[in-house]
Amino acid sequence: MTDAPEPSAEPNSASGRDTKSAVFERLFEDTPDAILVLDAEADRIVRCNDRACELLGYDPEHLLSLGPSDIHPHDYDVFEAFIERVRDGGSGFTTELSCHTRNGEVVPVDVTATMVRFDGRDRILAILRDASARTKRERELRRRSAAMAAAHDGIAVLDAEGAVVHANAAYASLFGYADPDAVTGVTWDDLYAVPDRFELDCRPTVAESGEWRGELTIPREDGEDVPVRASVTGLEDGEFVCVARDVSEERRRERRLTGLAESSRELLTATDSDDVSRIAIRTVAGPLGYQLGCVRQYDAEANELVRTATTDAATELVRSAVAYDLKSSNAGVAYRSGETVRNESATDDAYTDDPCRAEVHVPLGEFGVLSVFDREEPLSSVDVQLIELFAGVVRSAFTRAEREDRLRSRRIELERRREELAAADRFNTLVTQVIRSVLRATSGAAVRQSVCDDLAGSSLYEAAWIATVEGDDDPASVSVESSSVTTDSFPETDEESFLTSPFAQRLVRKAHDTDTVVVERRHFESGSHAESETDADAGAESIAAAVPVACGRQRFGVLAVAGTEESGFAETTQSGLELLGETLGFAIIADRRRTTLIESDAVELEFSFSSPLADLSAAFDCRCDHLGGVTDGDDAYAYEMRVTHGDFDAVRAFLDEYPEIRECGLAERRDEGCVVEITVDGAPPRLLAEAGFSLVSLYAADGDTRLVAEVPGDEDVTRVLDALAEHWDDVQLIAKRQTPSRGTDVAFPTDGAAGLTDRQRSVLETAYEKGYYDWPRDHTAQEVAESLDIASATLHQHLRAAEHALVSSFVDDDAE
Repeated sequence: MTDAPEPSAEPNSASGRDTKSAVFERLFEDTPDAILVLDAEADRIVRCNDRACELLGYDPEHLLSLGPSDIHPHDYDVFEAFIERVRDGGSGFTTELSCHTRNGEVVPVDVTATMVRFDGRDRILAILRDASARTKRERELRRRSAAMAAAHDGIAVLDAEGAVVHANAAYASLFGYADPDAVTGVTWDDLYAVPDRFELDCRPTVAESGEWRGELTIPREDGEDVPVRASVTGLEDGEFVCVARDVSEERRRERRLTGLAESSRELLTATDSDDVSRIAIRTVAGPLGYQLGCVRQYDAEANELVRTATTDAATELVRSAVAYDLKSSNAGVAYRSGETVRNESATDDAYTDDPCRAEVHVPLGEFGVLSVFDREEPLSSVDVQLIELFAGVVRSAFTRAEREDRLRSRRIELERRREELAAADRFNTLVTQVIRSVLRATSGAAVRQSVCDDLAGSSLYEAAWIATVEGDDDPASVSVESSSVTTDSFPETDEESFLTSPFAQRLVRKAHDTDTVVVERRHFESGSHAESETDADAGAESIAAAVPVACGRQRFGVLAVAGTEESGFAETTQSGLELLGETLGFAIIADRRRTTLIESDAVELEFSFSSPLADLSAAFDCRCDHLGGVTDGDDAYAYEMRVTHGDFDAVRAFLDEYPEIRECGLAERRDEGCVVEITVDGAPPRLLAEAGFSLVSLYAADGDTRLVAEVPGDEDVTRVLDALAEHWDDVQLIAKRQTPSRGTDVAFPTDGAAGLTDRQRSVLETAYEKGYYDWPRDHTAQEVAESLDIASATLHQHLRAAEHALVSSFVDDDAE
């Protein structure tokens, strides 16, 4: 250290000056701070100690060659201002300066300066203290303070008693305050719901482990309890740092997820789409927490989205604002695009009548759309993701419900089919029994009664009756011929009341008028048996069906059944009832034929009527005899007629003029005539057989057509005449002859083949040789026809003509 001049002192004794000088030197060198004696005006360092050299990095000689401007080059103006304050006041202190060291570093310093006399001149004694550590601490504190202020979590410093010393804005907002100063000085007990928890739990835990963590509840002034997750850490000076975070949204999210999980389990057990819609809306209003929401399902038939479930608030909104449709257009866009549609209204939106601030429409695949609305707040991306997640579960539930519905429908259909098959089996058994009874019956009346008894006595029906209709609306026009009724299941107390009831008569008349099967239901009040045919909500019900009794074109009345067993009136059963009607009609025809055959006195009726064949016989002076024929469909009949005129072309040209003649073809030629096949519109001769009559002959001669039929002696001639007049024109009864019934004990004609044509003989012989008349047959008619290279219909025509010739020869010979 260079020798410094002795600081000025008053001229006392020499020893006194030496003592002061020694003290100054000791203080100057031994102080821990850097000391500089400055000549500010000359910008020169006059004196320095070793600590100054260490602080600035210079050796003493080099440092004394510098001035203040070399040490404070970046803030020399601040230095000059500070020096002026020291001159004016005699001393001063500043923390605003920093020094440049020899290696280029900048060291912040705290400077204390005093005016002194040095070498007889005014000098500045500057004491410099390295402020790097303090500055670093301050910088760190500022950084922490800034971080604390910017933190989203609430942070507060508490004193040893738990009172808030410092808090950031986030901590104050937890308690409902906008200014952090509002919570300064407030104790823990005043802030949290459990006052003693700091003393009983937090402080002991911090003392033991250095930190406490837990959950607290803040009772805010607005009445809302805020759950927070907090941690408390101890500081060295006995203070505490409390960090708290509002977990309200987290709890809400947890409640939502828990509610969604429960709803998902419930959705996956839903049995149909309506249940899925209801559960979905209940979840929207419950766990998801939205007052407004609806599910729209796609109606394929109407081709539109239809609201199937709506929250109560949304229902009330639609009811109060009729024009408000819960944004159906946006829902349609979401459904068609298959993507979520969001929409939010600005707070200053001109459309202030919109009751919803935000909306989201999520497609549910092919099933529809889930729409959710919020009245006040926009929907966050997390909200939308949660709604979309739930919509995915709803879509899966719809898929499962649809699959379950298909399976349920299939099970129901299978069960229905099983029931139908069981009912059909029961009905088939009943039909078999009825047919056997019909076959065993000895008369038409017995046939009718046996059918009624068997049907009414079965497990399917409680009543059966056969009735005829005369044709007018008078109740007396419905006449019951046979019946069997058990009235336990009907409102009527006796059989006659049931059969004459408006329901029974209406049923019979309807089947008669429509000529088809009719099924009707009758409702009546349970217990009172009071008929109420118009009250669909009545307690009990009976069912009835009616079918025509028919054989071919002939109608013999109506067969009706009634009961309460649903299976007795199924579609398959209805076809069986029609079969019964036809069987009964056939039995009535058979009875009439049997009566005709066994009557000791049969009546032979001869009729005349107009026909193209009659005109043919007059035009060509010939005779036309009916040999047989077949029905050719569409009410057409193919006659085979023997015409005693040899010019077939002239015959065909004549008949072609008649519109009712469809076709005319040549079957074979004879010496003086020909056999022609004529297809005509109209009824065939066999309708007589369907009516229970026997055709004896049919021919045309001398411009007239004659038909001879054999009927029972007690047959009503008028009925026969009406039956013929229904199909032919100008029908008149010409003769009525009493004819003994033909027996079986008669002689066979000498020439059994008399009257047969060569073709008929050939066909008959071929059929016989091939075993067509054996039992069982060796060959069918189709096989015989193929061997002769003719159609099956033609074979039948030839066989019937040959058989007719043989029988006619047999009968004629016997009559002679």
